[in-house]
This record gives sequence, C-alpha cells and structure tokens, in this order.
Amino acid sequence: MKAFRGLMQKEWLIGKSVLLWLLLAQAGLVFVAYLLAKYLEVAGLFYISSPMVILMHPLIMIFLICSRLNVEGKAQVWLYNPQSSGMLLGSKLLISVLFQGMSLLFACLLTFVTMRIPTSHFGVSFHTESMMSFYNLLQMGIFLMAVSLFLALVMLFLWVVYHALARVSAIKPFRWLIVSLLFIGMVMVGSWYESTAVYQQMDTVWVVDVLSDSSFTMSADNLKFYLNTGGISLLTTGLDIITLVLLFLASCWLLDRKIEV
Repeated sequence: MKAFRGLMQKEWLIGKSVLLWLLLAQAGLVFVAYLLAKYLEVAGLFYISSPMVILMHPLIMIFLICSRLNVEGKAQVWLYNPQSSGMLLGSKLLISVLFQGMSLLFACLLTFVTMRIPTSHFGVSFHTESMMSFYNLLQMGIFLMAVSLFLALVMLFLWVVYHALARVSAIKPFRWLIVSLLFIGMVMVGSWYESTAVYQQMDTVWVVDVLSDSSFTMSADNLKFYLNTGGISLLTTGLDIITLVLLFLASCWLLDRKIEV
C-alpha cells in the first residue's frame, strides 16, 4: 500500500499542472462564449457552452490517460520498476479518474452558475423556461464518468498491446495499424453483442432510471438541451464491469512481461 501511495503521489506531482490548465481552459471557454453572446446578442451561445464542456469529458479522459501513459512510454521506467504492473497501471488509471472527477465537478458547478446568470446581460428579450438542477448535472457527470472509465481502460489496453507488439520485429513498424484494427474489431464485436436477442433480454432486467428530466429550454432562439438515457440494467452493467476488469488484468499480464520497446 505504501508503494502504491508513492506511485499516486508521483502521478499527482507530474500531472497536477495538466489538471490546472484543464480547469482554466473550461473557464476560459465559457468566458469567451459569454463575450461572444453579449456581442452578438445570442444568449444561447453562452448558456449552451458549459453543458458542452461537460459532454466533452469522455474525450478529455482519453487525453488524460494517454498523457499519463505517454510520459511512461518515453521514460520506459516501467521496464525496470520493481512494482507490479497492477500498481503501475492502476496508479495511472486512478489518477486519471481523480483528475476527471475533479474536472467534471468543476464543469457541473460552472454550468450551474452560468445557467443562473440573468438573461438581461445579453440585451435580448426572452425568458428561461427551465433549468437543469445541480442534481441533474451530477447525474450527467456520473454517467459521463462511467463512459470515460470505459474509454480509459480500452486506451490502456491498446497502449499495452502496442508496446507488446514491439517484440516481433517483422510487425513492429505496423503496430499502429494492428492496434487500429484491434480497436475497430472491439467496437464491432461490442456492437454485435449488444444487438443480440440475449443481450436485449438481459438489458431489461433490474433496470434503474438515470438522467431523468435533465433538460434545459429557452424561448427566444428555440434553444433546447435534453439528455435522457431512460434507464440502465444492473445486470448488463455488471457484465460490462466484469469485462473491463478482465481487460485491465489482461493489460497487467502483458505489461508484467516487461517487453522492451
């Protein structure tokens, strides 16, 4: 546990500047949208900017995990580190999730505040019909965190496979192509599996509602923002979690071989 805490501290020290710039970029984007909305007198441009920042977070997660892995890939310290691959990869995954969670919480707070700025600031006569509550925003954040975690584990697995392929000199120059085809294959298999009758039946078991009434509408420029997944099955979600755990274990197994790049 002490070793893992040390790895987490290292990841935090290396990556905290990235988190700071990420938060500043979110605030800067919303501020620019405010200036444009005020200049153009299109209030919807401002009110939709912060929800869009929230929706961008799955892509932000890909950036976070890839930046953490890229640092390790360049230094190649993982080839000689005495700690297990589970600790090495787990610390990078956990710090990325931590950064993502902090960024999502900041984005939710930013959206909650921006949606309550009076429309009179923009010099147009319209009124707000409905606003998302902070609870709705947190629901959206949790849902996107789950999506982000899935993407992070997939990227983690593909990164390890990419380095593992360096063992075979004949295919080393074409690793990127093989990894790309692997990713496409994973997407196709996942899509096929979700379209089967068995999965569709399981998806109706133990369903819980999420993101209910997560809507935002305004009257002047017909701006509408609505997100509702309806519900998710605890059964299929549990199977997805098991799949992701197996994907992480496969990544650790490949990295444990300490394949030189």
